[in-house]
Amino acid sequence: MNTKNVNIQLVTTNINDFKGLLDVFEEVFQWVDYRYPTDEKLHHLLKNTNFLAVVAKIENQVVGGLTAYILDSYEVEKPSLYLHDLGVKACFQNQGIGKQLINYLMAYAKQNDFQDIFVGTEQDDNEDAIAFYRKTPFTDETKVLQYSFQL
Repeated sequence: MNTKNVNIQLVTTNINDFKGLLDVFEEVFQWVDYRYPTDEKLHHLLKNTNFLAVVAKIENQVVGGLTAYILDSYEVEKPSLYLHDLGVKACFQNQGIGKQLINYLMAYAKQNDFQDIFVGTEQDDNEDAIAFYRKTPFTDETKVLQYSFQL
């Protein structure tokens, strides 16, 4: 497949493209025993105006993509865009697809008047992701601790 013919597009209704993206994430993030949420849940997410799913396709096959959330703030007028997940199938990595996805997201944010885009990545055993984001237009790197509580 020719990676020069990458088609980056926002997923708005095509549940099969969304499932293709989840397949990519399953491979890249090594999700164990992953099962899709129900089609109803996936449609609900795609209809959510604060959720974005973007896919990179080559010859109609999803080879990568990202998900992001729009976060309104009480501190500033413009919303922020939180890049939640970004993944490219292993056989298509290091071919510029991830950077194309970032560029798409940045163009989307500029066209829609966002304040900023931010992304977090785990520091432990995640050198590839850290190296990737350091090569993108993201300029500020801040070390943050995240706490979670499982319900």
